[in-house]
Amino acid sequence: IGAQAGASDHLVSEALYLRDPDGLGIEVYADRPRSTWRAVDRQIVMASEPLDFADVVRAAGDTRWEGMPPGTTMGHVHLHVADIAEASAFYHAALGLDRMVWNYPGALFLSAGGYHHHLGLNTWAAGAARPTAEDARLMEWRIHLPARGDVDTVVSRIASAGYDTIAEGDERIVADPWGTSVRLIGG
Repeated sequence: IGAQAGASDHLVSEALYLRDPDGLGIEVYADRPRSTWRAVDRQIVMASEPLDFADVVRAAGDTRWEGMPPGTTMGHVHLHVADIAEASAFYHAALGLDRMVWNYPGALFLSAGGYHHHLGLNTWAAGAARPTAEDARLMEWRIHLPARGDVDTVVSRIASAGYDTIAEGDERIVADPWGTSVRLIGG
């Protein structure tokens, strides 16, 4: 298996795309300053344009690569879903994430606090089978809410939408319609 890579300028960020040994996608990106992000009709403007590699190399200057810089964080997760409307019902209506971009072809971008997206949902893997227990896949991801009471509020919305949660101490776990677990943590 050969190495695969891609790149894009998303207007809000510049991204490189890699595949891990299991074939799962990894996006390494750097945000542009929030002050440069544009919105039209309440949607953050995003695109997939060619990345200016020369500009990325220039920005590095004489800095040698020595691993991810201190303070690097996971900024967002992308999930393949079978249906955008169903994904919106779960992640937006039930979990309460804000819709940031909803007219991007085959995708929905959600966040909290005005970020361009903490969660990307897309149907770009149309026809892909749901992963089995033997497949490499995302088993669980976490949403850290500001306070313990926020978890209770979200759990109430989730229950009203017809989803069950599992309690583990003060944390709650809910599976999305495609079987990916979301752990809710407060405080």
